[in-house]
Amino acid sequence: MRKLTALLLALLICLPLSGLAEEQKDLTTVRMTLVGDCILGSDEPLHSEKDSLVGMIRAMGNDYAYPFKYAKDFFEQDDYTLINLECVLTDKKSYKNASLYTNFRGPADFVNMLTQNSIEGVSLSNNHALDYGQGGLKDCQKNLTEAGIQWAYNTDTFTFERNGVKFAVLSFRRYYMEMYYQWIEKEIPRMKAEDGVDFVIVCLHHGEEYQDKHNDKDQTRFARHAIDSGADLVVGTHPHVLQGIEVYKNRLIFYSLGNFVFGGNKNPLSDKKTAKQIPTALMSVELQFDQNQLYSTQFTIHPYYETGDEQINNYQPVPVTGDKAQRVMDILQSDTPFTLNPFIEGEGAVQDIIYANDQH
Repeated sequence: MRKLTALLLALLICLPLSGLAEEQKDLTTVRMTLVGDCILGSDEPLHSEKDSLVGMIRAMGNDYAYPFKYAKDFFEQDDYTLINLECVLTDKKSYKNASLYTNFRGPADFVNMLTQNSIEGVSLSNNHALDYGQGGLKDCQKNLTEAGIQWAYNTDTFTFERNGVKFAVLSFRRYYMEMYYQWIEKEIPRMKAEDGVDFVIVCLHHGEEYQDKHNDKDQTRFARHAIDSGADLVVGTHPHVLQGIEVYKNRLIFYSLGNFVFGGNKNPLSDKKTAKQIPTALMSVELQFDQNQLYSTQFTIHPYYETGDEQINNYQPVPVTGDKAQRVMDILQSDTPFTLNPFIEGEGAVQDIIYANDQH
């Protein structure tokens, strides 16, 4: 009897050990928040109109917190927030490129919309970065830097550290993805080997506007090329609507995060047959590292609508639930090759863990 008791005790002690190795890993966690296109300004002719974003903010006594009011809690609670800034922030309107159909500009003080809402970094390489020429872009970059906002534009990359993990951010629009195709192949491995970068984010401004399916011609090709070159996360923007999600080589690709704050014009309809509230999403991404090596990625989809008013663009994205949240999920699912976990009110749509290696 004693021998049997001893044997059972030994089994009870030994059986959990196979699972303990997983539990006892000393993992470091970094939480990021990602949203898509943010035009923190207006088309130049609209600046003086009271129902433009610029006019509304001025009428509110420069309430810089207004556009991100319903996302700020996410931004404040994470370790880093990254958006696509699809306008220039400058007072130098004389730089306007008159040959363009639209010119998106926010006054220089609108940089406070970033600082006051806990947004730390922006991708800048997009088709509106040069609405005010090189002069306007340079002035915008200067205003961002002076405000402590990090920015990436083509080969001008930036790095940041959180919890001892070093990140790098790269940003390219469609034209420059091709131009720097081979540069990316060399630069990302160099960053990891020489600069001590642990995790690389590549922001790609690509695809066709208002298409709810990503294309293979440039979006799939460039996103996978970035990961083949060593990137760990690809964040897509430009189509102005949500597109799907892919897991490629155990790395995450968001093909398009859609619009978020869209100040460019007063009526940004993607489909005139539906309500003016355009679906979008906020993505919470939790990264875990084992001795600074990526161990796992897990993301949560938080459904939003681009405007909180069904009749007009009020330039203030709002979280949604019920049928509206399901609409967001259906749009994403229609372009995503794997089954997304459902939206749960109060939690978001929490997705399965993606382990960085097949053996974990």
